[in-house]
Amino acid sequence: MDELSDRGLNEWIDAARETIEDRQYEYGDERHNLLRIYKICRTLGVQLRDPADLALVFIATKLSRMVESPMREDSYIDLICYGAIYSRTRFTDWSEFGSPEEY
Repeated sequence: MDELSDRGLNEWIDAARETIEDRQYEYGDERHNLLRIYKICRTLGVQLRDPADLALVFIATKLSRMVESPMREDSYIDLICYGAIYSRTRFTDWSEFGSPEEY
């Protein structure tokens, strides 16, 4: 693949929306998924402020991969998805999910 498709902005957003919906169906609500990963990280001794920081790690991972393979369209869709997940989880009141000790 030599170039990215000529998608319009709405097409990129629609593709990302479909991906997020598919992932929610497969893995459940992204906040619960990040909270599970956060708990695993804490057990392993990884220090994060809260589960939303994991979305930043996902974004950094995707950007690193895009340096090596910049023409993969699904990477751009993933990046849009991770940005949306970060914006949603950054403003989550994690106390609704229990006390920090329960993480």
